[in-house]
Amino acid sequence: MDAKEAASEAPPPSTTTEALRLSEAQTRALFDILTHHETYGEIEGFKTPDAVTGYGYPFARTMKVAATQTQSQSVGGTPKSGSGPGTPTRSRTPVSSFWLGGRGKGAVAAEEEEEENGGDDDGEVESTSPVLQMLLTRLVLPFPGVRDLPGEFWDVRMQGLLARFAEADLSESFDKGAMGTRKTLATGASSVMEMVARGLLGGVDGDAYEEKKDREKKYDEGKAEDLARAFEDAWREWAYGGLVEEVFDHVKGTEDVEGHSPMMKAALDYAIIHLATFAHHIFILSPEGQYLLKLIENINSLIPYKMIKQTLRIGNAATMISGMMRLMLAKLSVTSLTNWVGLTANADDGMNLLQRIISLVLSWDASEFRKSAEKVEKSKSDAAPTEEMLEAIRMYVSLPRSEHVAAREESVKSGRSIIVTILEASDGRLAAGMTNAQHRLCLEYYSALLSVHDREAITAVLCRTPPDLFTQAVKDVVGAYEPIIRSVHSRVDLRFYLEATQGFITDFIRASRPKKRSEGQGDRMASVEDYVVLLRNNRGLLYRWIHDFAENCPEVWEEFRRWAKDVAVRFRQPCGDEGRKSMKELLNGLFASLDEATREKVLEAIDSHARYLDSVTRLSQRRLQMVINATASSAAAHGSMTSGPGVYLSQWQSLLDTTVITPASREGPPRHGEDVKFVTTMGKLGLGGRKLAGSRGDGEEELKAPDYGIT
Repeated sequence: MDAKEAASEAPPPSTTTEALRLSEAQTRALFDILTHHETYGEIEGFKTPDAVTGYGYPFARTMKVAATQTQSQSVGGTPKSGSGPGTPTRSRTPVSSFWLGGRGKGAVAAEEEEEENGGDDDGEVESTSPVLQMLLTRLVLPFPGVRDLPGEFWDVRMQGLLARFAEADLSESFDKGAMGTRKTLATGASSVMEMVARGLLGGVDGDAYEEKKDREKKYDEGKAEDLARAFEDAWREWAYGGLVEEVFDHVKGTEDVEGHSPMMKAALDYAIIHLATFAHHIFILSPEGQYLLKLIENINSLIPYKMIKQTLRIGNAATMISGMMRLMLAKLSVTSLTNWVGLTANADDGMNLLQRIISLVLSWDASEFRKSAEKVEKSKSDAAPTEEMLEAIRMYVSLPRSEHVAAREESVKSGRSIIVTILEASDGRLAAGMTNAQHRLCLEYYSALLSVHDREAITAVLCRTPPDLFTQAVKDVVGAYEPIIRSVHSRVDLRFYLEATQGFITDFIRASRPKKRSEGQGDRMASVEDYVVLLRNNRGLLYRWIHDFAENCPEVWEEFRRWAKDVAVRFRQPCGDEGRKSMKELLNGLFASLDEATREKVLEAIDSHARYLDSVTRLSQRRLQMVINATASSAAAHGSMTSGPGVYLSQWQSLLDTTVITPASREGPPRHGEDVKFVTTMGKLGLGGRKLAGSRGDGEEELKAPDYGIT
């Protein structure tokens, strides 16, 4: 039954048990709504310092390192925003058996070995981020190497860094009048993580699994439905069958990973197309894409590849690791020298090479925004803002977080732009006498100041705030992976793969650059097909690395095999004799517990979302077929701007489209992300100093998510 049929055949609310049960399509829609809302809500909550202390294991309930930073001044005397009271935390529903997949907290604590070993009296306190905590404890913490990290890595180093970022009061898209880079990446990460969360909570459907038969099926790699079917079959075989054992054994004997079975070959091709689509959506369709590429290019140009290669030539693993640590993490400054000999005891002993790369890239970036701010300050036209207006904006930037939150709330409530709100709080006469042209320049000036502040704040968190949590965190990671590094270094030529990685990054940047067209047609941007070709051309290097690693480091490979098998089990649906309720039963229970009036409204929203999911699924299938057809012909050379497949893309875009943005004029209702979809933050430049510009795909079909707030 498809979503439309489910919506039309949905029974009216009734007091009978049968009438209160949701159909398969309705259950899927409700599950999608809840995980979509919850996952991004938890990610967004990390804007406040309270989020990490309420997270639960492996973080502590109290801060062990102060998160506050020393305030500094921006260029031209512009004060930076300081730490202050955090924004009120969002209303959270306590963790229940719903988010724990039908099991009580005691069962989960017993299942999670990490909870038993590392948990303290915090174990009885519910997490404010249950979905993110589930992903971390069930997938990341058991990973080889990660499980050997000391407890201080999480509850001191990572917790301290996350709290410092929250205290830094980084700007929001509402203030800048455009989608920022952090907003784009955070929403994209949320759309991916919610898919994984649904897999863990709901499990892979095992009803259609037939042992030893899925891999023997034939798949036409020229048909979208066959690639999708192969991926689903591989997913079920991984969760319920012996695919993990077979693949791990297969790659030990050959580099031809795709030669395992027709199912594996088609499933990997399906994954490559989706990875290419993800890259295309970030770096091409997003207005921030070329800016991100510029950051990657700047970082890549500063990495000392030659020195790293020379260090990797050292045969002794311990000496090699020591040399690499000194190269990347040694702090060479007068203060570090005087601290070492005992003449001083200054906590701020400078920056190491890794921190200098971060600081330099961000300082280059900040200089562009300073130029934009100075351009407004030096403007002599009749539309130029007065010095009093600019000073009021500079003073506002230096206010604590609570003032910024209050100003945003007042702006939305009163139907006036953030600039008008700022000026009225400073001097009502400034706002009253401001023209529309002055308002536009003030908004650009405010955006530029915030961009400078953000980059200086990020540099302060990672590079300048004592104690140096970032450097110690890197040392913890190297220490945890040292046994694996020793094994790999003595048996695998790491220099070859370092050169291959460097070459891939260079090829990726080159493929993402705008291409010149003939006859003055303008630049041609990279297409999904370009990224598919790039990934297909380089997949052999990845397969070779996996084979070398598996063949030459068998003891380490066995650790990864055990982790993969443990993770696969977590994606199974509960059996009836396990005493656990399935996600479908839990969702039906929640739905049946609603009163009749509310249930009718919720059911209407669920049916609407079910139809939406059905539509985006069919749209994704059509896009997948278009990419397959284009890569099979010469169409890839023409660079279609059509987006690739993926239901998550629509989920991602819906998060961006609903983001609240300050009005463009002095007065009016707030805008939303869909109104500024192709607008970029003032001062941002792409590769080669090009101005940024987002664009809609050629003939792009867009579907707007329905309103399911009642749910």
